[in-house]
Amino acid sequence: MHRRRLMLGAAVAATAGLVGPRLARAAGSDAVVGLSNGYFGTEWRNQMVAGAQEQFDAYRAKGMAGKLVVQQAGADVNQQIQDIRNMIRQGVAAITVNANSATALNGVINEAKKAGIPVISFDQAVTNPYALNVTVDHYQWGKRYAEWIAKTLDGKGRVVVLDGIPGHPAAEARKKAALDTFKQHPGIEVVWSGYGMWDHAKAQSTMATVIAAQPEIDGAFVEDSMGLGVLRAFQNAHRKIPVMTAEAQKSFLLAWKGELDAGNDMRAFAQPNPPDISRNAIGIAVRLADGRKLKPQPDNTIYYPIRQEVTRDNLEQTLAAMKDKPDSYFLAEWFSEEQLDAFFA
Repeated sequence: MHRRRLMLGAAVAATAGLVGPRLARAAGSDAVVGLSNGYFGTEWRNQMVAGAQEQFDAYRAKGMAGKLVVQQAGADVNQQIQDIRNMIRQGVAAITVNANSATALNGVINEAKKAGIPVISFDQAVTNPYALNVTVDHYQWGKRYAEWIAKTLDGKGRVVVLDGIPGHPAAEARKKAALDTFKQHPGIEVVWSGYGMWDHAKAQSTMATVIAAQPEIDGAFVEDSMGLGVLRAFQNAHRKIPVMTAEAQKSFLLAWKGELDAGNDMRAFAQPNPPDISRNAIGIAVRLADGRKLKPQPDNTIYYPIRQEVTRDNLEQTLAAMKDKPDSYFLAEWFSEEQLDAFFA
């Protein structure tokens, strides 16, 4: 079956059957860094890859790095393993990865360890202790959403939970956080839980079916880029929009403002799950490729602290700051260069 593959930077020449010595790894201005992305095709992932490339280009302009090689495997874990193995054979100086699985890449990460190639897993944490994880605490991220819903509903109501991709580490962590939190509120009943594949069109279709089966929905736990789809499903069904969460994507924020401007008391809460966390991974990878020594990190993980949130009080201000961005844009944030430097000895 043909897979859509995106390559940025130099193409990887290695193939599955390639044997022989690995290429000598370059450092500094000649360093080649690999980026292995799993699931792709969503606006979030597009911004993630674009941010990584932009960050790398800035380092290259300063003479700090040479080439970025990006491979996208889709949801195929085996393809991602092969992509990373090809990078190892190519002799890249460091590998960054947005993993399809927390555990399935452990074997190929051990191959990178044997080759002496640093591995930085961003967005999704992996369990191999050799890899440095650079991620948001997705459980706490989801818990924050669920707690806001519970508080806004005064601890009672019928709630639906729309998650991302079944089995995906971040999606499952957020779902668990939501269900754990709602269990602490006896007055809240989770009447449906399912998946929208992190796609607003699929989320809209899924929620339309749920709405038809549920005559009363008071709250909707919605994560990532599915917020607009859920909002449209309620609008199309001529149902009151429930208390809901969504990621801080411009298109959703504009639709939220449209409801408020129309006099509808839409209560929502949004926070970034910044796709530009890829910039953090690239910053660390370039420094490691240049021979800098990373300070020991608790659990070999760097948690990126979310600093922004969008409420009714700052909705218009947030949209004003996004005025030059496309509707697909997700509110972005990442570590500064000074903050990245602080992780190194």
